[in-house]
Amino acid sequence: MTSLVYSRKWRPQRFSDLTGQEHVVTTLRHAVAQQRVGHAYLFCGPRGTGKTTTGRLLAKAVNCRQPDDGDPCDVCPTCVAVTAGNLLDVIEFDAASHRRIDDMRSILDRVNFSPGEGDRKVYIVDEVHMLTTEAANAFLKTLEEPPAHALFVLCTTEPFKLPPTIVSRCQRFDFRRIPLTGIVSRLDHVCREEGVAADQAALQALARNAAGSLRDAENMLEQVVVSYGSVTLDGVLELLGIGDTGQSMELVQCLLAGNSASALGALNRAVWEGADLRQLHRQTLELLRAVMVHQWGAGESLDLPADVMTEVSSLASKTDSDRVAKALRLFANADLRRDAPSPLPLELAMVETCLDTPVVTAAPVPPPVRPQPQRRTPAPQAASPRQPARSVSEPPPPRNDAVPSPSPAPSAPAASMAAPPIDGWDALVKALSRAKGRRFNFGALLRACKEQTPTGDQLTLSFAHKSHLERLQEELDDPQGMRTVRAALQEHLGTAYELNLVLTEDSNGRNGPSPATESPLVRYAKNLGARIVEDQTQ
Repeated sequence: MTSLVYSRKWRPQRFSDLTGQEHVVTTLRHAVAQQRVGHAYLFCGPRGTGKTTTGRLLAKAVNCRQPDDGDPCDVCPTCVAVTAGNLLDVIEFDAASHRRIDDMRSILDRVNFSPGEGDRKVYIVDEVHMLTTEAANAFLKTLEEPPAHALFVLCTTEPFKLPPTIVSRCQRFDFRRIPLTGIVSRLDHVCREEGVAADQAALQALARNAAGSLRDAENMLEQVVVSYGSVTLDGVLELLGIGDTGQSMELVQCLLAGNSASALGALNRAVWEGADLRQLHRQTLELLRAVMVHQWGAGESLDLPADVMTEVSSLASKTDSDRVAKALRLFANADLRRDAPSPLPLELAMVETCLDTPVVTAAPVPPPVRPQPQRRTPAPQAASPRQPARSVSEPPPPRNDAVPSPSPAPSAPAASMAAPPIDGWDALVKALSRAKGRRFNFGALLRACKEQTPTGDQLTLSFAHKSHLERLQEELDDPQGMRTVRAALQEHLGTAYELNLVLTEDSNGRNGPSPATESPLVRYAKNLGARIVEDQTQ
């Protein structure tokens, strides 16, 4: 015993039954009513949105004996024959399996024959983008100037693969993804006609999982009905492997809080509970996207339950937008196709999302390069602890080697001899890792600080690289940035210190790299992958 699946049994038989494609229906009904139907139409759009169904409705309407304002009557002999698939004047041609030029010629050789029962002979070519170049070229002349009784309806999900010469010979209609409300309404209609009890929450879950495809939604609905007899939310979640929203929300909360341990724990609990990783991945992406959309002021456009929207709004208000964007990028790139049962791609995305700095892959260690000895140019004394960072000057001209001079006192200890951080420093850096200035993240800049020396109401921060010092000074020059840092200092260190930024010196009393390491020869060797292991300049 066989039966028709819902997507075929409840296929629309009139233009008025089509869901979510009003812009197409209105134009086609007017064309039929005014007897101004063209000779070629191109229907483009995602799968399951009604392209082939609309082609059949158009074939039924142009051959209907008693059309009703452009709509087929669905009771005359030709309408009944089209519905049953028995009208010989409606030819469906699958270009995916008949894509060669010989297949196309077999159609074109019969196109001049007059229709047998109806007024128009309608050719519905599905997946037309699969035709070979030779077959498409053979089709061109007939498509442009067919016999008066011929009507071509071309359907495709990938119109960009079609030659422009094909597209220019057709009237193009772009089918849109069916909105959530339209799918829920249609599923509810099918359930009423089938005598099946259905919860609205369950239908919404099916519609949301169908991603705009009514055919997918009807197929999933039939699976649930066959398995449970009624449509309930628990049945939908269990049968289709759609995880509870609470699991995805817990993951998003841990991710945006930067808590990698909790995020990994939540993911593995969901895996052991039997959640489908693909569905969990998809739901997590949707929630992260909702947080991003809400942060940028478009939250009213989201179609989510009220309790989920409340949590999304809370996360959006207390999370840095950079972390949300980073999480979205990493999760969107997580590939579950190769090893779907393994949570490793999601775990990697979680860990990298929670890291404050990007992961750097170590390069192979190249052979050492020893620069030629050169005369050392003593560096000047660095800025005093009371002197602002912008007063750090360039080194003066070299002195005469014949005149002995004592080595300058270092402005701060070398990086290798750095003292432990002061109490509360780690908490301060972590708190500021979620604060972004005009260009740079405060936490990342402060993490480059090698030593902190409090003196009264002043805090001296020592940096090994001038670029880090200058970037932090640039952010502190902004009043808003200075207020952010001072507030964090007061909260975590107990005092709103005045900051003094200085450069550390190496073991030879120099600020930054020596002149020898910056010579053209050494820079060229470094560009080839070399690294400096010892500086023997005198």
